[in-house]
Amino acid sequence: MTQLQHLDIKIPNLTQLYFEESAATWDARMPPNYGAILLDFARPFVAEFQVASTILEIGTGTGAFIPVLKSLAPDAQLFSVDLAHAMLHHAQQRIPNARLLQADVHQLPFESAAIDLVVCHNSFPHFRKKQQALDEIKRVLRPDGKLMILHNNSREFVNSIHTRAGEPLHHDLLPTGEDMRHLLISGGWADVEVEDAPHRYIARAQVGQDS
Repeated sequence: MTQLQHLDIKIPNLTQLYFEESAATWDARMPPNYGAILLDFARPFVAEFQVASTILEIGTGTGAFIPVLKSLAPDAQLFSVDLAHAMLHHAQQRIPNARLLQADVHQLPFESAAIDLVVCHNSFPHFRKKQQALDEIKRVLRPDGKLMILHNNSREFVNSIHTRAGEPLHHDLLPTGEDMRHLLISGGWADVEVEDAPHRYIARAQVGQDS
């Protein structure tokens, strides 16, 4: 699959509409050296990327993180999904051979236990039903599959941007490190690690044996 696949969503929600309308100017909002920033941010996780034979990136937007994953895990089969078709159109222009699908994290178009690693880069705050989204992510992960929630900025920075943006993003917030840890553990995830740091926000977890 090398062509963009999209869903026939008859009544888009407000979050989807926001990102559909923002796609054309999205990349202009990023720093001019954004690609290098992301690569430097992701390099410490190269071992986790490279052990995965299948990676699902959720919330790819215009695909800025796809070249990073392709560079650090060149042998992995990478799928990237987003709720907004216009975002994916720009991602396809950036990486013509990317495997792109329009999909809602709460209902992913993948078979159960099909994915080794799920990566959510700068997207988790926009999952409106976070526990349901985490349950759906767990469904598509193989036994011992891993989840990485990655933000190359701090929680305070991310939340301030979303709060100032107003509707529909002002409620799309990153939880505190302790709340994220509780959310994952209560959802049955194992090996939970959360770094709520001044320069970045990282959460890792693994499918538990009882899941």
